[in-house]
Amino acid sequence: MSPIARVWAVSVALLTAAGPATAEEWQHLIAPYVWGAAISGTTTVGGVDADTSLSFGDVLDDLEVGFMGVYRASRGRQTFTFDTVYIGLGYTDRVPDTALRVETDVDQVVLEADAGYPLNDSVSILGGLRYVELETTVGVVSPLGPVFATHEEQHWVDPVIGVEYSQSLRQPWSLILRGDVGGFGLGSDFAWQGLAVLQWQSSAHFGIGLAYRYVDMDYQDGNGARAFKYDMAISGPAAGLVFTF
Repeated sequence: MSPIARVWAVSVALLTAAGPATAEEWQHLIAPYVWGAAISGTTTVGGVDADTSLSFGDVLDDLEVGFMGVYRASRGRQTFTFDTVYIGLGYTDRVPDTALRVETDVDQVVLEADAGYPLNDSVSILGGLRYVELETTVGVVSPLGPVFATHEEQHWVDPVIGVEYSQSLRQPWSLILRGDVGGFGLGSDFAWQGLAVLQWQSSAHFGIGLAYRYVDMDYQDGNGARAFKYDMAISGPAAGLVFTF
């Protein structure tokens, strides 16, 4: 079974293990969103370091393709959340004091599935999995043409634990705060995320979410000429449409 299939198999297991059916109906939320993310960190492929520092404007210029969306199912105080992020970027950095350029192409998929278990009316503990897939190409180019190029594909699954706080504000506003950590050397060395969402519910079935999200991942594999390292922080505001039914 592939890593993606394992993540979604566990997701289904979490959902079906919610407990015996009750008269209470499931509530569903779908939220496609855009993330005004800035990216900073280092990618190492085959011993070649590519330092990255991209503002949101840079990311828009370098974006090749992107998709982001959240699905959440809830019944009573239990929640099951599935988050998908796909980003394809291509960007170029100049090597200081030389005529060389480092050209980097990154395709990243992040799939996350977690379950929330309530401690009280506002606070839930979270547990789940985050699957990350990276396809990275790094090339060194001189004015005369390509000098060196290397390609790497990596994927890993992080266990994730966290806490979520939700609070209804003055109607029609509500607030969600989330923090989680993961990896622990089982996938990445360490990863953490912080998320704040302010939601405006204009009707029973439609709303708008405004958020700020910060994700930091530190992953390493291999040594020497075969070393791969992805130490990256992605952060910025997000906005999305919220459909509930």
